[in-house]
Amino acid sequence: MAHEDNMLIPMGELGVVPLDASLAAGFFDLGRALAGKSPETQRKYLDWTGTFYRDVLGLELDNVAWVPIYPFMETVTPAAVEAWLGGYAAAGHSKSGMGQARAAIVFFARMLVLSKLAPSSLWHDLRLVTLPDNAATAAYGESASARSSARWLSPAEVRTLIETAQRQENPVRANRDVALLWLMVTLGLRREEAAGLRWEYLTKRGGNWVLRVLGKRNKWRAVGVPLETVQALQPWAKYLVPTASRLPDGFLLRRVWRNGLISAEGITGNAVWRVVNDLWQQTGIPGHLAPHDLRRTAAAIALEAGATDREIQGMLGHSSIETTHRYLAPMRENTATYRIANLIKNQSDGFFDL
Repeated sequence: MAHEDNMLIPMGELGVVPLDASLAAGFFDLGRALAGKSPETQRKYLDWTGTFYRDVLGLELDNVAWVPIYPFMETVTPAAVEAWLGGYAAAGHSKSGMGQARAAIVFFARMLVLSKLAPSSLWHDLRLVTLPDNAATAAYGESASARSSARWLSPAEVRTLIETAQRQENPVRANRDVALLWLMVTLGLRREEAAGLRWEYLTKRGGNWVLRVLGKRNKWRAVGVPLETVQALQPWAKYLVPTASRLPDGFLLRRVWRNGLISAEGITGNAVWRVVNDLWQQTGIPGHLAPHDLRRTAAAIALEAGATDREIQGMLGHSSIETTHRYLAPMRENTATYRIANLIKNQSDGFFDL
């Protein structure tokens, strides 16, 4: 049934049991179809495709590179995709993120058409999908809950968020999420950067810890890691190498199943978004919180601590200092009042006293 000139893999050849009769025809090799895209685009398209299957089709894919075809073809419509995108936009996803999600679904449909596995109408119909009007559109990552102003957390709010993560019933997931929050708040990481971290990127140079981060356009940067952040990683690391006095190998942040088992694969950028969003809702603090707000929080705390724009640029991985200037502009509008309050208070906020 399968031919070498298309990407349909009969399920019998894979040695797996079909979920139901509609899946019996096979899987599509989406990983191979994406081979011509950049590694960053491949990750994002696979991530969004898996998210669509989970949210809309009710299927949790163990391997997103092998995608069951017929649940998609039987269910997907422009209206279904727009409703799916609208839910994420309402929850705080940016317009650029929604554009990536739309592009991933349209690309998958196009590949099915080119492989003669779907009618051309499937692709043409999905190209009609438009992005939600309520998605955030600011140039440097405006919060979707308030387009007129960017959002960053106070140290007290950061503490509340971390304490919420610590109180989760699943101790393995709790320690992973605490590690994630510390990395994002103290290092200013993008969610895709956090998802792609590996233990091998964390090294000690002299008396200081340094983390190599793979950023946009596959550019590397090295950021100093505070001792407090390293200490926050230790409880999570013990689940990976409980008896060894060394750092683990492989992905730093990994998927944790409900039974506490830890996957060897890393989490995705969308998983980072869900963790941050879910924990924030549990805090009871009003409004939305996206991973980029934690990146902005790192910049705000660094600015208040006296870091220069160049130092913050290096931490955030901005190619241009002008981007950093625009990023910090709304924070500087409030800095004067913060300084006055701190002088009156005459007391350290104790950010690391968790």
